Amino acid sequence: MMPMKLLLVIATALALNSCNTCIGIGRDTQKGYEWTKSKFQGSGGQQQDSSAAPVY
Repeated sequence: MMPMKLLLVIATALALNSCNTCIGIGRDTQKGYEWTKSKFQGSGGQQQDSSAAPVY
């Protein structure tokens, strides 16, 4: 059972080590923060152009 857990930890570390994954997590966190902030402030409907987002 222990080797399976170790394999899972290694696979997870390798998956999160990707530069694209880190950029995606950062971008999603920023967008989520902005969305939540706009909902609390009640500004409603302000959407930013996401055309600058990379497309793979």
